[in-house]
Amino acid sequence: MIRSIPRASLALLALASSLPVHAQQFVSARDGQSVLARISQKEVTRISFEHGRVRKVTGNAGEFVLERDEDRGQVFIRPASAEATKPINIFVSSDHNTVGLILQPVDAPSDSIVIREARAVVAPSPGQPGRTHRHVRAVKNLLLSLASDVVPDELELREANQELALWPGLRLTLVKSLLGAELVGEKYLLANVSPQEIAIVPSDLYKPGVVAVSLESETLRAGESTPLFVIRKRRPND
Repeated sequence: MIRSIPRASLALLALASSLPVHAQQFVSARDGQSVLARISQKEVTRISFEHGRVRKVTGNAGEFVLERDEDRGQVFIRPASAEATKPINIFVSSDHNTVGLILQPVDAPSDSIVIREARAVVAPSPGQPGRTHRHVRAVKNLLLSLASDVVPDELELREANQELALWPGLRLTLVKSLLGAELVGEKYLLANVSPQEIAIVPSDLYKPGVVAVSLESETLRAGESTPLFVIRKRRPND
């Protein structure tokens, strides 16, 4: 029996590096947000929206090969080189949103990425700047730095091994933080210490100030753990 985590408990997160293999990856993101996902080094990976069509894919064409399925509104992508290990950055647009995908090539069979769009998009309030291209790029670079353990000169690294209270059966450990002028990237390890499976809803990991979340596994069997990456706005007390 799979036990789901109540929304109220997940909302307490202020909210990541192994890559478990699944036949299908579900990633959740709002317009302008970037998330991590994996693609096969040698085979094609299908990308689709859960409730929509892929209208446009933008990225460095020299890094990947793209095939379109116009009838079903999906695309198939593979790295230009079968030996590729560098993450591939693309933007995928539906009728309503544009989502950034940071695709990590791995030596694995063909896979699928299904993008879950947020049901509602909150417009910026008066005087609050919208998400610019520069902001989206900063989020992507911060996610890449967290995932690759590379610390750019403009970021401050804070190592940690701090366990946070979450929900019975789950252990959340803050591994490290990367602090920039406006954004903070946090890497966590989320572990299931209960005797049963636990299902996690990625959209529940968002709270005010969080701009991107990457959860590599949404279902944890007993004893399993998964990396969790969170990008949030920097606070005055950080």
